[in-house]
Amino acid sequence: MGLALDLPVLTAAGLITLLSLGYDLTQPLLAGIVTDLGPNRGQAMGLNVFTLFTGFGLGSLIFGSALGLGLGTALTSFGAAALLAALFAVPLFAAERSSTWGT
Repeated sequence: MGLALDLPVLTAAGLITLLSLGYDLTQPLLAGIVTDLGPNRGQAMGLNVFTLFTGFGLGSLIFGSALGLGLGTALTSFGAAALLAALFAVPLFAAERSSTWGT
């Protein structure tokens, strides 16, 4: 939602960098988790990649449609949807605990 504000270019670049960190920090971890699922690693990784790129495409399509309402509205809607998804995800992943890899 911060990108919907009238910010200096360097501030917007900083926000975009922070936004990309979420992907940069979680994608390699998710790929590692998926490849550790057992004998069906290929299928699991294929599903992971399919879901990832479907999400990219659908997100681009929806955001592109929202641009008709204005850039500020599209960015605010994107931020609100991301916040809502994060709030929805917290109880779903509350029971997740780290485990020792390779044992």
